[in-house]
Amino acid sequence: MPIRIVSTGGTIASTDDAGGDATPSLSGEDLVAAVSGLKAVADVETEQFANVPSPHLTVKQLWGLTERVRELDADPDVDGVVVTHGTSTLEESAYFVDLCYDGATPVVFTGAMRNPSLTSPDGPGNVLASVQVAVEDCASEMGVLVTLADRVHAAREATKTHSTALDTFRAPEFGPLAVVEEGRVTWRRRPVNPDPTFDPDPDALTGDVAALWVTVDMSERQIRAATDTAAVCLATLGTGGHPPSVIPALRDLRAADVPLVATTRCPEGRLGRETYGFEGSHRTLRDLDTYFSDLNLQKTRVRTIVALGADRLDDAFEQP
Repeated sequence: MPIRIVSTGGTIASTDDAGGDATPSLSGEDLVAAVSGLKAVADVETEQFANVPSPHLTVKQLWGLTERVRELDADPDVDGVVVTHGTSTLEESAYFVDLCYDGATPVVFTGAMRNPSLTSPDGPGNVLASVQVAVEDCASEMGVLVTLADRVHAAREATKTHSTALDTFRAPEFGPLAVVEEGRVTWRRRPVNPDPTFDPDPDALTGDVAALWVTVDMSERQIRAATDTAAVCLATLGTGGHPPSVIPALRDLRAADVPLVATTRCPEGRLGRETYGFEGSHRTLRDLDTYFSDLNLQKTRVRTIVALGADRLDDAFEQP
């Protein structure tokens, strides 16, 4: 079964330079060469999309990666795609592609927490596990996947939970879809994906979408500084709480026709609808015609970017 590995850089492709700091330098072919047993799983070909730390990737590049995945889906000689990626923004890139891709070819994102210059690098094992997932018959029904540390997650749910731990990628509320053990993939659930598929205008895609955390006694200046952005994504307290002092700035934001998209800053759970009615609760957000998201802040921003690019913000989020 032919699998295409698309390399974008990141820790998995990094080696120590003269100063002892790791930077991306390895090609996709280098990555594959380090994976023992890979040939027994699939016929693998590689291609280089980029070779950068993942914080350097732009929205335009994510769209280019999506287009490349779409092209590979249309290639009858490709049965699966594995994207190697830096872990810092892996969850955002994987979700971006997931929002814009509805092909039948399995797509699996992976990366590494330890670069190949370190003792016990995890990259080779993650690549092997990702290819093993990509050749699974049911993988095409699961949407874009994220596979690291032998856990398989839906791109919509996976998030980086620890800055350095090998098992950093988790789906906090619902858990993994599957695990990889001795080369076998054991599936335990199927993802429920409420998101539509978007086909944004590439020229309308922009990274000028603000992402703000609500904290105790936050200054309204943080919100007023975002009044010229394409949209504001807000991670609120609990079920939608925010200090009353920021409400005038939120009202001015809406008066300027800047879309407001809210979520909770909690790692699990969703915004409330009817629990509270005090000023600065989810009731205030509803009065401001705020869009409600059920994802973390970084993924809420990704969905906002894609939906704005497709002129479909109303399809992307609810306005209770």
